[in-house]
Amino acid sequence: MKCKECGEKLEVHRSCRRVRMRCISCKAEFQIHEVADQLDAETEEILAKYSTLIYD
Repeated sequence: MKCKECGEKLEVHRSCRRVRMRCISCKAEFQIHEVADQLDAETEEILAKYSTLIYD
């Protein structure tokens, strides 16, 4: 997945009670529902490990 801000790679970032997508370059963070239409198979597999995703 690519960052909407700079085009670099987004990675799954988990902290306490939430899971977000965070850019490895500019550190922009996105809620899962903001990028849900862009999820690739690799990211979906990672997210499937979490029993629930908190939207805040």
